[in-house]
Amino acid sequence: MENTASAGVDPVPAAAVLIHEVLIQTVQALKAVGVTVVAGCVLVGLPRSTFYRVSRGYQHYQPVAEPIPHRDRRQPAALSDAERDVIIAVLCSNEYVDLSVQQAFWRSFDEGSVACSERTFYRVAKDQNMVGDRRRRRTTGGGSTRNKPIVDADKVGDLWSWDISELRGPRTQDRYKLYLAMDVFSRYPVGWRIEYTENTTLVVEMFQQAFTDHGVPAVLHADNGPSMRANDVIHAIQDAGSINSYSRPRVSDDNPFSESLFKTIKYDLTCPITFDSIDHARTWTAQFLHDYAHHHRHSGLGHYTPATVHNGTAHTIQQQRQHTLNTYYEQHPERFRNPPQAPELPKPTGINNQLSQAA
Repeated sequence: MENTASAGVDPVPAAAVLIHEVLIQTVQALKAVGVTVVAGCVLVGLPRSTFYRVSRGYQHYQPVAEPIPHRDRRQPAALSDAERDVIIAVLCSNEYVDLSVQQAFWRSFDEGSVACSERTFYRVAKDQNMVGDRRRRRTTGGGSTRNKPIVDADKVGDLWSWDISELRGPRTQDRYKLYLAMDVFSRYPVGWRIEYTENTTLVVEMFQQAFTDHGVPAVLHADNGPSMRANDVIHAIQDAGSINSYSRPRVSDDNPFSESLFKTIKYDLTCPITFDSIDHARTWTAQFLHDYAHHHRHSGLGHYTPATVHNGTAHTIQQQRQHTLNTYYEQHPERFRNPPQAPELPKPTGINNQLSQAA
């Protein structure tokens, strides 16, 4: 079969064409004895689209050396840059900035400001990160909203995260405050305490002890609570040599590691719905955090414990696991398609960076 290519496009390699010819001839032979094309392609391991394309002599297809991704192609019916600018201007206007995308579209459509579908309008809004809660807030002096915090955690000590949550006491009005800080890379709880109230002096004491026990992190991330923004806390962290980082107001995803740990604590089957006293809460939490750090196989850490990652011994556990898997594989190779591999060591992560989103 002759293979042609358009100018400037590399032809299909001769070996690939030969293989296609053999497979296509096989499928055609099977078809002649009553086997469908679909079943024949499955039997020989040939994509059905390839069968039709090659068997028809590449009449409707020419391979290209560097294909353009579909998202980057210019669609004939796409909005022009000027039309997109109009939509963005509508979304940012004082009249519509507090409205949902749907409301902004239909109001501007009725006024004749835009001429596109609601889906297209929404797609432009999404590309510009203008969906969700669009109310004007989080501004200072009429300026723009606070920037998204982006912090890397490539190793232990790069980034700590902390927050304060509530634990229920014996009476309805009893609420104990759980202060908790963790190393993000290892998920290791580096400092905690339970008190009756939020108190900046107690926060400073907790971090001074944590810095003594585990060193000072490069960045310390928190949300926007009053204790986190207190001057005494800010200055104590800065004086120790760390950098303060804060979530955007009312954006829980900006502090996901602390939120996740609090959920793990409160959803644990042994966690009491209410604690008998503050001493009961302290005793239970101390035991839980010890077990979490030293015995919990964390899915985000390759099922290594936070303690082994934090103290740098996870690689030893990985070697032990690999030795066990190798022994098992030697005894029963028929149970595996490929030699089993121990889980990888934890990879870099962080807050709102590409590594954390991929994970």
